[in-house]
Amino acid sequence: MREGSTAIKSILEADAQIVSEIKKELQEIQVLIDGKEQDTIRPSSPVVSTPSADQSDKKQWIRKRWKATVRQIVFMEKTKDKVQEAYENESVARLRNMSPLSLLCSVPIFQSLHRAALMDLNSHVHVKSYAPNATLFSQRIDSQYIFIVRSGTAWVKAPGRERVPGEFHQDDVICESGDVIDPTDFLEQDDLYKCLALGTVEALLLPREVLEKYKGQLSRFSDTLHSVRYTDKASECFRKWAARTAGCLRYEPTTASSDGHTPQAFIREILLSISPELDLDHCIQCMARLFQRVFLADIVRLHLVNIRATQFLTKFATDVESQGAQMPISVGLPGLIYGSQKPITFCPSTTGPLQNLDWNLYSSHRSVMAVPVFQPKTTDEVAAVWELISDATTYASHELHLLEMAATFMQPYLGQVDRPSKRMGSITQVEASFVLTPRKLRVLSKTKSIYVTAGLYHGGDLLVPVVKTPLLRCTQRGPMKTFAFAAPIQFACNVQSLPRAVHMTWRVHSAKQEGRIVAETSCFLFSHDHFFRTGTISLSLLPRVELPIEFDACILPPSHTCESYLMVDLPKYQYPLTYRGNDIPVTLSARVNDNLHNDWSQLRAFEKDPLRPLTSQDKAFFWQLREVLTTTPAALMPFLLSVDWSNRVHATEAYKYLYLWSAPTYLQALQLLNRKFPDPFVRAYAVRCLDSLPDYRLRLYLVQLVQALKNEPHHDSALMRFLFVRALKSPSEVGYALFWLLQAELHVPSVRCRFQLLCTQYLCHCGSYRLELYQSMYVMRLLEGVAKHIKDQNTKASACHEILRELLQDAIVPECFQLPLHPNVFYKAFEPEKCRVMDSAKKPLFLYLTPMKPHPQPLGNKTSETPQVLDSVIFKCGDDLRQDQLTLQLLRVMDDLWHTAGLDLRLSAYACVSTGDNIGFIQVVHHASTLASICRDRHRQKKRFQKLAAVKTAMWGKTVLANWLQDKAGVANIDEVVANFVLSSAGYCVATYVLGIGDRHNDNIMLTETGQFLHIDFGHFLGHYKTYLGYKRERAPFVLTPAMVYVMGDEFPKFQALCVQAFLILRANAALLITLLQLALSAGIPELTADTIPWLHSTLLLDLSDDVAQARFEALIQQALATVTTRINHATHILAH
Repeated sequence: MREGSTAIKSILEADAQIVSEIKKELQEIQVLIDGKEQDTIRPSSPVVSTPSADQSDKKQWIRKRWKATVRQIVFMEKTKDKVQEAYENESVARLRNMSPLSLLCSVPIFQSLHRAALMDLNSHVHVKSYAPNATLFSQRIDSQYIFIVRSGTAWVKAPGRERVPGEFHQDDVICESGDVIDPTDFLEQDDLYKCLALGTVEALLLPREVLEKYKGQLSRFSDTLHSVRYTDKASECFRKWAARTAGCLRYEPTTASSDGHTPQAFIREILLSISPELDLDHCIQCMARLFQRVFLADIVRLHLVNIRATQFLTKFATDVESQGAQMPISVGLPGLIYGSQKPITFCPSTTGPLQNLDWNLYSSHRSVMAVPVFQPKTTDEVAAVWELISDATTYASHELHLLEMAATFMQPYLGQVDRPSKRMGSITQVEASFVLTPRKLRVLSKTKSIYVTAGLYHGGDLLVPVVKTPLLRCTQRGPMKTFAFAAPIQFACNVQSLPRAVHMTWRVHSAKQEGRIVAETSCFLFSHDHFFRTGTISLSLLPRVELPIEFDACILPPSHTCESYLMVDLPKYQYPLTYRGNDIPVTLSARVNDNLHNDWSQLRAFEKDPLRPLTSQDKAFFWQLREVLTTTPAALMPFLLSVDWSNRVHATEAYKYLYLWSAPTYLQALQLLNRKFPDPFVRAYAVRCLDSLPDYRLRLYLVQLVQALKNEPHHDSALMRFLFVRALKSPSEVGYALFWLLQAELHVPSVRCRFQLLCTQYLCHCGSYRLELYQSMYVMRLLEGVAKHIKDQNTKASACHEILRELLQDAIVPECFQLPLHPNVFYKAFEPEKCRVMDSAKKPLFLYLTPMKPHPQPLGNKTSETPQVLDSVIFKCGDDLRQDQLTLQLLRVMDDLWHTAGLDLRLSAYACVSTGDNIGFIQVVHHASTLASICRDRHRQKKRFQKLAAVKTAMWGKTVLANWLQDKAGVANIDEVVANFVLSSAGYCVATYVLGIGDRHNDNIMLTETGQFLHIDFGHFLGHYKTYLGYKRERAPFVLTPAMVYVMGDEFPKFQALCVQAFLILRANAALLITLLQLALSAGIPELTADTIPWLHSTLLLDLSDDVAQARFEALIQQALATVTTRINHATHILAH
């Protein structure tokens, strides 16, 4: 990277005029950004076009390209920063203007109170503002109030030594918007507790005697998010990391070096480089590369203190002669740091020789700095020393502070180092076979004879043959039976060869019904902190265990009360064993077979269709040509699938090539988060590649990234940390959407702990945005209660409407709140008189809301009489919206692919969000009608046979859509309306064909007054078409009727060309679409299975060449138009409804 930066710098320095022009344009951009109005620039739109073939002055074109690229990048970054800053300012302003009642109803602790209680509290509350450093409570200030923080940050300081602002103790409590502080909770523990305002703090003060009336309905007031602690190591590790990272990200740097090394930029680099999946060796390598790049270090060394604390061992050095060197603990630069426990930086040319230092080693260099790395949980025991030497720059105190900060991130990994108090071993030292002893099995079973199988897996691949126990018999009569094992079992592998991601799966089989699995369980053999599991463990037995997220949950605590479980004795060793990636030296060479080198069909086939399994010949190709393929990012995925992970030498070789391979794009990196890639180091690498995703695209793929969390072996992972950081950095774009995707699955037992951990830590550190989420959660619970109450009423529709209106009128609603559908849209209130209960078995609520800001009117409907549009949404309680949500997300991905290719098809994918167990919202498309309603409305004036007339229109009416659009849009706008119709029809025809959307009757297809054609209600996809008496009701590849073609008129050839173009773009991106569906498999959507994903392979015609596939799709357009059953289905639907 350093060479690349030098090359860019030399290009710019070659022509001072280019640099001058770029600076001038950047100044103009700054003026535009700071102005009141600015034109919107789409990130996907090209900034400058490629020069024509006859352009002679190539150098001039290169200059223009450089200028345009810099202009686009700077404009996008600054625009993003400005938008985020404006959103933060608005958020703070909303908090300060929030009424006490809005705050009370939003705070979780008070949401269990009924309306009368909330009104009572509101009548006694008063608001007080505290200046910076003012005391809210202490021993000297007798507070008779409970504090509710409205804005700002309050610091509850635990007793102990004095601390400067910004220095926190582990027992301190930070309280922010929405937190409740009861001084008694702290002062009863120790009367030296006190609470200070960090900056200006506004708080509601509630008299204690008023709250006493509702004490039985309220929990302990000061149980804040910051006081949460976890019993398992992985969760607690993530909590501590999140607290430290959030504090670092909030830090506003006051100084910066000339090369721009600010703390926040450096922290971002650290967060990308270091993850819990890394072992100590990989952590050292990642940090060394980072130091070389950021600090321009020519030599980087890490010196480790030996187990007796008598010598330093040079564990890592970029200069080969220093690698493995040993020196006494008091000698050299490491000894100087060890003795003083302080960092140091010096310039040999201006500093005299230092004591106990061989000055000849440093006198020829420009600058040196070194910092101590302390043992975990200590600040006075040096475990290692980082040493950096540079010939290119002079280190200042700023760089030294950054290196100190980096050293703290390394501390958790030092737990894998030998110490006198805790000796360590490595699994590479154990050449013995892997043998374990199952002791006892308790299972709920009718059969008295069973047998058990055990297997070692890497992802879905079986590493060695499955081991089968002899037949086990039980004489107990009850349903719960206990079985004892007679002998240990041995796997056909040694401990040394076990890969990092290996997991063990046990299955209990019925002896009477061969093949029937009674129960099963799984667990990883390596723990979160890289240690090999030993000793006796108990595993819960479940009907089915499939996802990696379930494996750790199967491990029971020693004092468990689980009835069905398996007890196993794992082998014990003299020392705890760790997995170290570089323990075995790699001596392999990539031998290139000339025949393989000339045949690239395997790579092209895999790029085209990732569902294609790799044959042994394919794996040999990717493994033997790994040296050649490192320049091809798309070859990384098949290469990793070709690695023999049970061969430790091959695994180490794979880790080495990850660093050498050309980085994949973020779309290719998504494939590495599939379950086919279980290795933690590979998954962490994929997450680093995803950091290039801009926020709007990250939000586009959040559904899959949240599902990918289920494929992580432990709660603390690079993906969890990545999502946490991006949510904190962009709460309005990423954080809000992520929060509700997590909330939607909290009812699922297998994912609850992990998703709740991320939700809690995000709420804990998102600052002022927390209260906005609290308000959304309160409104969600309110609507859920209303919907359930109405569903329980066995009354007519009119009575349900009245009940809904009464409940909404009586409800206490925050005066400013959001719905999960739109993260940046705020509402004032519901409009009860306009809300209604829809005519459906689940009784969904059709709700009208008044937004805080007016929305623009659609084409042809701008009137001075409508100053503000009422937003309408559908709230469903009882319907699973996950499939609709996934389908609409795929439509948005397709639209993004088309836009990237320069094709705007005016796709209108409305918002749909699942927020819980069969709960969610659907956006109502304004100024639109279904095709069935258009047919019915045409005959609304008739007194007789209205339905029959509508049926006839649906079957034979060619002009019905054209006439409707003409009436709505007017003559002046008809050309634009037709253009919208042609473009959107092409997009939806291709999209519904590729995704196999079923149940396409004319009440599931809509048309807006501006001509946009769209589909709704995606209850069936991937070829799940409805049938009648065994016959397919939908025989057309997609909906295309004569009435649609009539609207297009002379534009129909353009429509055909657009369809073909859109189809070929999706075909070229088939790997991405297939990957998104594979990552969504863990959602458990009924119609999305491993067997249905190949539907995309068939619709995208991946077995055919581009020319043949294009001709085939052109024929499908004519087939769709000629299919009469489409119109018959439409007519039948109107007749039936």
